Amino acid sequence: MIKNTILSLFLVLGSMTLTAQEKDSTKEGRDGTNYKDKPIVTNVTNTIFMLKGMGGNIAVQDGIDGVLMIDTQFERISKFIEDIVERETEKKVEFIINTHHHGDHVGGNKNFSREGATIIAHKNVRNLMTNALIEKEGLALRKKLEEDINAAEKQQKGSGKVEQLKQTIATRMEQQMEKIEMDHEALPAISFDNDLLFHYNDEDIQLIYTPNAHTNGDILVYFPKSNVMHTGDAFVNMLYPFIDAENGGSYTGYLNGLKRIENLANKETKIIPGHGELASISNVQELSRVLELYYTRIKTAFLQNKTEDQVAAMRDFTKIYDDKGYGDGFITTEAFLRSIYKEVEKNEGAYKRRNDAKQKKYEESQKKAGN
Repeated sequence: MIKNTILSLFLVLGSMTLTAQEKDSTKEGRDGTNYKDKPIVTNVTNTIFMLKGMGGNIAVQDGIDGVLMIDTQFERISKFIEDIVERETEKKVEFIINTHHHGDHVGGNKNFSREGATIIAHKNVRNLMTNALIEKEGLALRKKLEEDINAAEKQQKGSGKVEQLKQTIATRMEQQMEKIEMDHEALPAISFDNDLLFHYNDEDIQLIYTPNAHTNGDILVYFPKSNVMHTGDAFVNMLYPFIDAENGGSYTGYLNGLKRIENLANKETKIIPGHGELASISNVQELSRVLELYYTRIKTAFLQNKTEDQVAAMRDFTKIYDDKGYGDGFITTEAFLRSIYKEVEKNEGAYKRRNDAKQKKYEESQKKAGN
């Protein structure tokens, strides 16, 4: 009843897109019971716990209305995650919120959708997932067709086999689109612009859009009554962040996202990061300082004509954080320095070119004057 009421309310909001999903109760390929990094349960409050394992951190809220889960990690471990949730709550997951579109956070979506969960995310997450799905299947189809045609040309010259094979392309495309439609079970059924207020389990849960941070679809999920926040990869604890520039992420957006977290949180707020251990506002503030320090130092080096390779080798200002393990995760120190260098180059390049041109013009004028 609660679920139907919430979905009815969503339908009247013009900023949302509601897409029907077909449910399939099969669990094919979902053993998930034999893998190395089994999720570890960490109790955050009486109603919220965290699962830390192979992919991004999961948050689970259990209450009077049901079970809400934030992110789903990887497809191959969905069954184990489901078993943990049912063991802890004696319920199935009713709602899933995706913090962004990366596979280590949405990989299990399809499996939970088939079990009846409704998936919610920012509209950019749905768009990015749809585009990635179509591109992946399209490339696979093209490769297979090219291989078939090349083989036919070599083996069946002059037999009409090639033309016959080419005529099957339309049929293959139709079949592939059917496969894509099946995989749409992984997509969010509900998507929204900007922010969303979600009333569930006696909480006014805030879904807060942080534009162009880690990606262009990041949201923070804030439980004000419980004073708990899940940040997705808009914040990672004691690790260098991945700023996914290809999918709309940026240094400025990431830093703005951290400031947004700092403004919402207080000293008692329990922060579930996208990766890393359970955190507090002091951890967020430290990552903000890291970004600001690195940008300033790399900007200075860039204006002094240091190359990307030279900057990537710098360790004088990174050592204090490297010693804490910041560079031990997915993003190494070198990779992070290179990503910031590219941001500096993009942001400061025009200014540098103007200054270089002025300096060159000045030197030429001095040379002509005999100075």
